[in-house]
Amino acid sequence: MKKLKCKIKFRVMLAMLVAPIFCSALAAAEKPNIIIIMTDDMGFSDLGCYGGEIETPNLDMLANKGVRFTQFYNAGRCCPTRASLLTGLYQHQAGIGGMMGDRGEKWPGFRGYLTERCVTFAEVLKTAGYNTYQTGKWHVGDKKKEWWPLARGFDHSYSCPQGGGFFFKPSSFKEKRQVVRDTEVLYDQENDPPADWYATDAWTDEGLKFIESEAKENRPFIWYLAHNAPHFPLQAKPQDIAKYRGKFMQGWDKLREQRHKRLIDLGIIDKEWKLSPREKGIPAWDSLSDKEKDQQDLRMASYAAMIDCVDQNVGKIITKLKELNQYDNTLILFLHDNGACDAGGTMGENTGKGTCGTAESFAYYGACWANVSNTPFRKYKKYIHEGGISTPLIAHWPAGIAKTLQGKLITEPAHVIDIMASCVDLSGATYPTSFKGHEIIPMEGTSLRPLFEGKSLERNDGLFFEHFGHRGVRKGSWKLVATRQGKWELYDMVSDRTELNNLASKMPEKVKELSRLYNKWTERCLVQKLKGE
Repeated sequence: MKKLKCKIKFRVMLAMLVAPIFCSALAAAEKPNIIIIMTDDMGFSDLGCYGGEIETPNLDMLANKGVRFTQFYNAGRCCPTRASLLTGLYQHQAGIGGMMGDRGEKWPGFRGYLTERCVTFAEVLKTAGYNTYQTGKWHVGDKKKEWWPLARGFDHSYSCPQGGGFFFKPSSFKEKRQVVRDTEVLYDQENDPPADWYATDAWTDEGLKFIESEAKENRPFIWYLAHNAPHFPLQAKPQDIAKYRGKFMQGWDKLREQRHKRLIDLGIIDKEWKLSPREKGIPAWDSLSDKEKDQQDLRMASYAAMIDCVDQNVGKIITKLKELNQYDNTLILFLHDNGACDAGGTMGENTGKGTCGTAESFAYYGACWANVSNTPFRKYKKYIHEGGISTPLIAHWPAGIAKTLQGKLITEPAHVIDIMASCVDLSGATYPTSFKGHEIIPMEGTSLRPLFEGKSLERNDGLFFEHFGHRGVRKGSWKLVATRQGKWELYDMVSDRTELNNLASKMPEKVKELSRLYNKWTERCLVQKLKGE
């Protein structure tokens, strides 16, 4: 009996010692750090772990030790996607149905800034004890400082309120651009940064400083790192361009075929989904002269270099998190704001004074290479076809993603509106019904936590899209989509995600069903139409 009592007493004492440790670990797991990394104008298949030939070892590692989403959606363009990401609402509800132009009070979904009827994840997570940081491209309201990051819940910011358009110096862009720390303007057209300044590095380095300087507070943090790479103009560091020079001389036709095969081998796309044909107007690579091929190789090498630099900076983040012992309980999310961009015409162009890739250049890589970046899909940024709205999403969180799932693919459709719901869920914060005296629209998204646990989202509602008249709805295995002023097209996403077999004429009842859902959504979510849309 004495031995039994001693054993019981020992176990009780052990439990008392272990309990605080267990509770502390549980609390940490309930409140992970969150880093959201978003790139700009990047295609579905550019990353190595999504079938691309561009070297992205750090992102590939996060994918192989985390999860990759194969059917994650953005809002089709920079401002709308960022508005949805920040607020968990459809972009029109947040006030940015278009870009940053203000159509006035009669157009509440098109004010050009985040309005008072929404909150950002920074504003919400601050209530749960989080430090909040933003670096990089803002692009959701720039004309007033009360629209800037610090006024929308971020403790610290190092950003360009107006968006992007430069990588080495603001003076190289034709319109107003500023680099701002909190509310202080550091650089602009009249005052360029030091010669060794490069935007992709700066957005990362400043964010790491914020984290390190406040690490002693032992509070969780959320960091929104919004790159403007690889958005035009194509400007990259010389050593990064040199790494890729000559690697694209085999041309877009062969590269698309190679990416398509790798995507199938990786399991990201179904082998039954045919590669979309080369977009109309793009010539066969073999029809180009040697000089034209060299020029095109330089453009794609510059683009690849910009993505490579993003990956290098992801490596710096991983290293710092490990140094601070924050790696295991940090959820890293990596995604793009829209598909690849066909600006610059079919073959691209350079309207600047310098050679493509330099600070004085203003080069676009055009539809020819954007068609490669979006392999295997059709169309580009701003459209609602898969090439415009499909984004890779990598989620890495050693302490929170089930070990049995690490390295796996998540095939269930999800949307950028789900990021806010995930942040609220994982942080233990409460999403408000009112904020600063204003009624707040309820979240539209759903938390991704179940997917990290091997469960389903069990989403019953459809996912909806609209941008300048381009429109669509995805519900279950069906997608209804149209270009501006175009007729509805209907696709079966199970058998034909590359949208090559339009079933609209064969299934008019399904078109009516989904179009009714779309029309109800537009009425509820402030989607007003301009004349001609």
